[in-house]
Amino acid sequence: MVFKIYCSKCGEKLADNAKFCTKCGTPVTVEAKAKSTVVERFEKDPQLQEHWIRRLVAYIIDSIIVGIATGILIAIALFPIFIRNPFGLINIFSFPFAKGLLAVIYFIIVETVYGTTIGKSLLGLKVVTKTDGKLSFEKAFIRNISKIHEVLLLLDVIGGLITSTDLHQKYSDRIANTTVV
Repeated sequence: MVFKIYCSKCGEKLADNAKFCTKCGTPVTVEAKAKSTVVERFEKDPQLQEHWIRRLVAYIIDSIIVGIATGILIAIALFPIFIRNPFGLINIFSFPFAKGLLAVIYFIIVETVYGTTIGKSLLGLKVVTKTDGKLSFEKAFIRNISKIHEVLLLLDVIGGLITSTDLHQKYSDRIANTTVV
C-alpha cells in the first residue's frame, strides 16, 4: 500500500523521504505520515486479536448466565398470571428488556465488587481504571450502560475501535477511563 504524504501547513505533496516541505520549509512530522487503519492493526497484532476474542467469549458466558437468571425471574414473577390465563403470558418484548436491565445491574455490581465478572474471571480478564486500578460504581455504570441492548454494545465497541488509539477500549471505556486487562 502506497501512502501520499502532504505538508501539514501548506498541503504540498511531499517526497517519501522528505524531511522538510520544498514549498514552505515546514519540517515533516510523524503526524504527516499515514497511520495504519484499525483493520491493519488487528491483522498485524495477534495479542490484540486474542484480547477481543477473550472478551467476546467472556461476554457470551456472562450473557448466558444473565439469560438463565432472567428466564427464572420472569417465570417466577409471571407464574400466577400463567395459572389464570396460559396464553396471556406471551409477550416477546418483556424478555429482552428484562435481560438488558438485569445485565446492566449484574455487570455493574459484580465489576464494582470483584473487578471482574464470571466470564471475564474464567478467561483471566479484569476491569481496571487507567489511573488507580479500583473500579467505582460510577465508572462501572458508564462502561456497562451500553449492555442494556446488544446493538448499543456493538456500536460502543465499534465506536471505541475507530476513534481510539488504544484498541483495547470500547468507547464507554474511554469515557470512564477504564480498560480490560
